[in-house]
Amino acid sequence: MTKVSSVTFQYVLKALQLNSGVSIDEMLEVIDLDKDILTSTDSQIDSIKLSTAFKYCMEKTGDFSLSLKIGKSITYHSLGILGYLMLNTNSLKEMIEKFNYYQKLISGFIKFHLEKTKEYYKLSIYINENPSISVPSFHAEVHLSAILSILSQIVDKKIIPDKTCFSGHRVSHLDEYKKLFGERIFFETDENSIFFNYQTLRTKVNNSNPAMLCYFEMQANKILDDMKESTFYSKVKKEILKNIGENDITIDFVAKKLNTSVRILQYNLKEENKKFRDALLSVRMNLARHYISNTKMDYNSIAFYLGYSEPSSFFRAYKKYFNKTPAQSK
Repeated sequence: MTKVSSVTFQYVLKALQLNSGVSIDEMLEVIDLDKDILTSTDSQIDSIKLSTAFKYCMEKTGDFSLSLKIGKSITYHSLGILGYLMLNTNSLKEMIEKFNYYQKLISGFIKFHLEKTKEYYKLSIYINENPSISVPSFHAEVHLSAILSILSQIVDKKIIPDKTCFSGHRVSHLDEYKKLFGERIFFETDENSIFFNYQTLRTKVNNSNPAMLCYFEMQANKILDDMKESTFYSKVKKEILKNIGENDITIDFVAKKLNTSVRILQYNLKEENKKFRDALLSVRMNLARHYISNTKMDYNSIAFYLGYSEPSSFFRAYKKYFNKTPAQSK
């Protein structure tokens, strides 16, 4: 469905190996991936392969809290400049706000979304900023346990959210979950979120340094400015992915989202030897494969969600794109 950088992919495989005892070579064989790809810093790898590696390790070890252990093992140092920026904030509240704003520094297909209410700060995770795309349970568990672990490391105090919601099924053994998330854990909800009340948000960060925060923010903003320079084709795909399932995806719609005209959009794509229909098809097909692999949605529902007027059109497109039927992708 989406791509993961080879650097991130290798980092997760190492964490899986450390926590499960399953070798990286064994995982690469299972997911049919060449080891040389991991050493190429500019490679992008299908996220479904990462999901497959996760499932394999959990099933082989019988440890279904593996994702929580991996999340807990992540330190703020692994966030690079973002981690040191957070280290110099004044409070948990400011830390969460800075993390939300600068999270683009740690590229990934799963993003956090901060919502502020009168009672809570809520951190939710989405795939490519689209809340309608389902997040596999182990991805949700890794990311939510990781951010809690990082927040706790920085304030030097165990942070327990007021409540935690998972979209996945309720687990039979809650002990590991309660150690991390406390007693108020809810499953089979429509979101993957952690909630912090304002009393918790007032938790102070020891030895924070406003001057160092200013320095790291200045460096972070420079990096973000550099990151804005990306291909036009990738921007088009991102807008399609953010809005598919909620809006009728047309070239006019995407052009408006990008604050440009259809003519200029087509021109920019032509300069990159790309077409709008290629971007739309790529997003549709990779999303279809994601839903087939990670959810129990029926084919008709998937076709409707992706904007096909008839399921038969979806089946033909899928077969032509992947050279196999949706049933053969199970």
